[in-house]
Amino acid sequence: MAAARRRKHGLRTPHEQAAMLAMVGRYLVVALLASVPVHAADPVLEYEVADAKTHRVLQTLRGWTEDDGDPAAPVTAVSRVIFPRGNQLEVHALFTRDQPPRCLSWHAEARNQSGAVVAAAQEQMVQDAFPFLEKPVPANTYPALAPLGYLLTRLGLGAQCDEASFNFILMGSSLLKMDLAVDGRERVEVPAGSFDTYRVRMKVNAESLFPNLPAFLRPFVSFFIPVHTLWLTASAPQELVKYTGQMGPPGSPELVIRLMRIGDAAAQ
Repeated sequence: MAAARRRKHGLRTPHEQAAMLAMVGRYLVVALLASVPVHAADPVLEYEVADAKTHRVLQTLRGWTEDDGDPAAPVTAVSRVIFPRGNQLEVHALFTRDQPPRCLSWHAEARNQSGAVVAAAQEQMVQDAFPFLEKPVPANTYPALAPLGYLLTRLGLGAQCDEASFNFILMGSSLLKMDLAVDGRERVEVPAGSFDTYRVRMKVNAESLFPNLPAFLRPFVSFFIPVHTLWLTASAPQELVKYTGQMGPPGSPELVIRLMRIGDAAAQ
């Protein structure tokens, strides 16, 4: 009976809520790993992803963009995630030059230690690509593997606005809203140097996560949704300097992503 009442009001069981939050957290981490492209003519940014508690390095990320210089043409954001065993995930996503940019399409390849492609996926950001999604796909909607950092550093957070939001497609069937808010200005020290940054909090919107949840319960549920913290440079062009956040519900491991070095674009 209690389970039936929870279903009626859009309330998931504690196990289902934990699984949903864990899934959202993992997708966000994957998206942020593919998140830090810069112009190919500029240095490539290299990041380290580690367990915040044990400091164990989990992945290395390199990101850049491929821009032919045509101000009317889309930009390709490229990211390469390198795992400790030597296997890699490379994502190419095509973005418009709008603000915020729209993702037109993406494709990804997973390679083994020898460089051979062992898996691939691609997708266009059109309504027909998501037959299980009942709602229309808004323009500011992004897939899980598209480099979200290209978006996050092009929202004007801090310089032009204090709040922003975008939509995130989960499992091709759920549309989640991500809310972002500037939480202050802070100088951050990372291996790549010292940066003047805007501290930004990012969180899944409770109403989009549980659309049938009664309004009076949303503040309570929102309290248990993990908050992700980003540090974006105050100077233009804006870049991601640091990130912290959990991979799932409260109690899950917390990750930290730090800018390690600024490399040579020619080396890519």
